[in-house]
Amino acid sequence: MSEDDKCPWCLTETETQSHTFFSCTVVRDLWAAANCEKLVRVDEFPDFKDLIEAWGSENLKTQQRGAALLWLIWERRNNKVFNNKETPHNVVLMRMANLVEDYDKYAKRIYGCKAPKAPKSPKVWKPPPQGCVKVNCDATLNIEGWVGLGVIAQNHKGEVLFAGVKRYKAFWSPKLAECKAAIYAVRLAKQHGLNNVILESDNSSIISRLSKASTYLSDLDSLLDDVLDTCSFFDFISWSHVKREGNFVAHHLARIIPYGVEQIWANCCPNDISPYVLMDNSSNNE
Repeated sequence: MSEDDKCPWCLTETETQSHTFFSCTVVRDLWAAANCEKLVRVDEFPDFKDLIEAWGSENLKTQQRGAALLWLIWERRNNKVFNNKETPHNVVLMRMANLVEDYDKYAKRIYGCKAPKAPKSPKVWKPPPQGCVKVNCDATLNIEGWVGLGVIAQNHKGEVLFAGVKRYKAFWSPKLAECKAAIYAVRLAKQHGLNNVILESDNSSIISRLSKASTYLSDLDSLLDDVLDTCSFFDFISWSHVKREGNFVAHHLARIIPYGVEQIWANCCPNDISPYVLMDNSSNNE
């Protein structure tokens, strides 16, 4: 082990993420003094990103102190390595408290006003504004281990521009399957050259996360990133949640078994699905 690989404080252990931020004797006291010992779960979560994700189960104040402490430990380490300067424990803890207090003041000033009540999700399919295309998507899970994805795109007149179904042999959670359906939807929209898109799903969690563009480090978040990356090709995209009753077309599409693993229809949809399209359009003409 070379000198460069050693921890700059204890000089005996190899410098790793886990050691630098949690295990070194120099930083252990900081976590205890900050009342954040419960965040130091390196034995349970040896992978750093899994450990940070697990912090989500703790209260917000503890998460804030932990995040500030990580930043300050890294700053302290760099001061030691590059400037040969030591930062006393009490100074680090004081800075941590100041960071958390400053963040609280900022959050209260920016987000303190009462948020408007979110509009209720409709129970019926509504056509998009003229110039936009609404792309509905859904996923179904089969006990034999097959996952079906269904996507349909319609313009402001309710006319079908394309429909697609795809099957995977996989054992995914419902949320993961719904996210795969969203990826399939935006990719089909891109392939068909759409510019102004409204992506609609009956999964409120997926729509909420996409609306906020909030992704972290889990497998689900990597899929959400794929959706957001593809959306950079559109001139405009928005996210819409609809109740299951308003997503029947995509829901029944996802149940269709394609010829092969994928089947796409241009300017039409399968005969079995046409009645549901007509029902959607007739409900909007009443």
